[in-house]
Amino acid sequence: MAKKKSKEAKDIILESGKRRTAVARVRLMESDTNPAIRVNGLHVDAITNEYARRTMLEPITLLGDIYKNNLNIKIKVHGGGWMGQASAVRIALARALNKYYGSAEVTSLYNDYDRTWLAGDIRRTEPKKAGGRGARARFQKSYR
Repeated sequence: MAKKKSKEAKDIILESGKRRTAVARVRLMESDTNPAIRVNGLHVDAITNEYARRTMLEPITLLGDIYKNNLNIKIKVHGGGWMGQASAVRIALARALNKYYGSAEVTSLYNDYDRTWLAGDIRRTEPKKAGGRGARARFQKSYR
């Protein structure tokens, strides 16, 4: 028996974003009744760290008049610290909104502001080497 696709299933957009060890997944869909932005089940206004909240919502504020407040956005984020998570949410949200609007105007707006929102950050941690406790740090040498 084949599964029937629900009417809402075609309007759901799934995107993800990574920043260092933090990973964020965004589920974006249209909703006329209950448009809200939730991060790990909490409404975005409940996030007490204002700097992290502004960082997460930067793609929406950058859109300005283009953004229609009819989207239900659910975000799940894990790993990393609070700023890495906020940056991962920002990247995932920018990618989801770019896919939702699908216009060259939004793409160029995001690329002109910060290219890493759509392209990603290629930097990774350097592996640890022998003779020290990290990638570059060496053990101290005693002469006496």
